[in-house]
Amino acid sequence: MRHRLTKRLLIYFSLTLLLFAVLCGSVFAWLFMRYNQQVYETELRQRAETLAAIIPSLSDSQSLLASPDSEGTSMSEEPGTLQPWPHHMMGHGRGRHMGQRGWCRQQYSVNAAEPEDANQPGRFLQQLDQMMQGKVWLVTAQNHMIYAYGEKSGREDGELPPEVEAVLQQVLAGHTAVSRDFGALVDTPSLTVGAPLIGQDGNVIGAVLIHRPLQEMRQTLSDGLQLLGLSVLLGLLLAGGLAILLTRRFIDPLYRMQSVSRSFAQGQYEERTGISQQDEIGMLASDIDMLGSRLEAARQERERLTRQRQDFLSAISHELRTPLTVLRGTVELLASGLVQGDAERSKYSRQMMANLSALERLVGDLLELSRLQNPGFTMEMVPLDFREAVQEAAANIRSLATARMIAVEVELPEPLPMEGDYGRLRQLVMILMDNAVKFSSAGQRVEVYGWRKQEEWQVTVEDHGCGIAAEELPYIFERFHGSRENNEQGTGMGLAIAQEIAHRHGINISCESEPGAGTKFILSGRLLAETV
Repeated sequence: MRHRLTKRLLIYFSLTLLLFAVLCGSVFAWLFMRYNQQVYETELRQRAETLAAIIPSLSDSQSLLASPDSEGTSMSEEPGTLQPWPHHMMGHGRGRHMGQRGWCRQQYSVNAAEPEDANQPGRFLQQLDQMMQGKVWLVTAQNHMIYAYGEKSGREDGELPPEVEAVLQQVLAGHTAVSRDFGALVDTPSLTVGAPLIGQDGNVIGAVLIHRPLQEMRQTLSDGLQLLGLSVLLGLLLAGGLAILLTRRFIDPLYRMQSVSRSFAQGQYEERTGISQQDEIGMLASDIDMLGSRLEAARQERERLTRQRQDFLSAISHELRTPLTVLRGTVELLASGLVQGDAERSKYSRQMMANLSALERLVGDLLELSRLQNPGFTMEMVPLDFREAVQEAAANIRSLATARMIAVEVELPEPLPMEGDYGRLRQLVMILMDNAVKFSSAGQRVEVYGWRKQEEWQVTVEDHGCGIAAEELPYIFERFHGSRENNEQGTGMGLAIAQEIAHRHGINISCESEPGAGTKFILSGRLLAETV
């Protein structure tokens, strides 16, 4: 199972190489045969023409070429020693003999028991065979005699096959010819080249034929194919080694990515492939590492949301339990009759009203936030001047600020036209200003200022109070994440509501703060298109 891809690649490489070898072998065999044939024909043609130019000047050949039929016969003196040419090698129905210009083949052998003069033609023809590395025939044009060296001496009478006779007639006509039709006459498939013998008077006196067995050419081809087969075998071994090396290069990263993927499945999102390659595998590994990073971030976010939900439940339980406990205790105290006098009853009644107000405010903020987070909730969007909403919110907050000896300063020199819900925008600014006042000390001031530029505007609410710790900044817009210090009247949902209102209006809200130096809440948006 683990090495399945390796086996597949090895099989694919091997099949590809075999197919390539078969195609190359077929083309190689065809080209090699063609080339060898051309080489053989050229070589034999040169040998035949060279031999044809030399033979007329040799005394041994002159005696053969010039001998009448009777002399040729007397040289063997054993006519009939060899059987006549087989019937299928003779002309059909023609039945001509030498006297009627039929063909005769006189074959000579070298017999040590015979006198040297009797062996002279055989020795001459034997030397020609050895020199030409093939079988040599001498043909006389005058009496149609074919002289050759063989194992036995004798004479054969009859007619040649038409295609063989046509070749001989072409050569005797003075042309060099190449043929493969002499195979049956020389007892083996052969390539034959014939060249004319030219006498001193310039006439054709005969021909020389050189027969070379095709087995030599086929053996050369067989050797070439064996070499090709050995090369293919070596290629297969090399392909196997390359397949193993390549599959290791390809598969090891895949196994690593598989291991990392299984770690992800088990919740171990911190695992990484560690693969750095500039190819498709490297791209896949990079995507897996990116997936791991995102899964890790998602897990951390999920854990944070889980903690936030638990904190929310804990906070809401605490926020509801505290006033309810006080109310229950107060009601029980009043019901027990232990409280005497109108002043005491009035005191406990005011305490009950304060806790009821806190419960009402908490429940109202929860409902408000839930309503804003509901996708189906809609606001009444109309063209308005955001500067007016800011100024009205500042006027409403000044009474609280004045009681705490905090100044609220607004500096918005230009109108800020936009589209929105006036009441909700005023609520947004009220929340930010209320926070600024709550976390400021007596004698400090809250500053509201802004600007407009081309299509954008920005409004900043800045205080110089205690500030917010850097680790808490990312979470200040979450429910119940408000600081409990200096915010005893808060529910911890004001900034969450402010963020929802801002997002509903396409306003970006951000916070900059430094502990002990103050806090800035920055609102930025786009001006109404008709006013730009």
